[in-house]
Amino acid sequence: MQIYLYLCSVVTNLLLNMATLLKNKCFQTHLLIHLFALAHVFTVWFFAAFDWSDEIPLTCLTILMIILVGYLYRFPLDLSAVMALLFCFAAFFMGTKGAEWLAPLAEHCTILPNMLTTFIVTEILGWSTCFIATRQSRS
Repeated sequence: MQIYLYLCSVVTNLLLNMATLLKNKCFQTHLLIHLFALAHVFTVWFFAAFDWSDEIPLTCLTILMIILVGYLYRFPLDLSAVMALLFCFAAFFMGTKGAEWLAPLAEHCTILPNMLTTFIVTEILGWSTCFIATRQSRS
């Protein structure tokens, strides 16, 4: 019985800490960017499995991530849209070149360079958005 009560108290404390964490803007930003990076990787894998083009879903995910990160920091929507447009072009070129550079390292798994590059580029774009939005909100 004591073990059960101890486990209940541990779970209760964990849930209370999670609720506190979810109210933290920094934690929300980390969670948002990392989940979008994983969503990008899953999208690349899923669309490659069916031999479909993944540009449109990746672009939509990128735009949504940039707008949501901007929303967290009360960044103006019109500037978020402009930033999303510019970052989508940057993501396309960084992703294409990054996958080309990583392709020789993964000769047996052709999708791995795309997935790795997509994850890295999404993280870079997410944290760049966070950096710009926080700098603007301070001024």
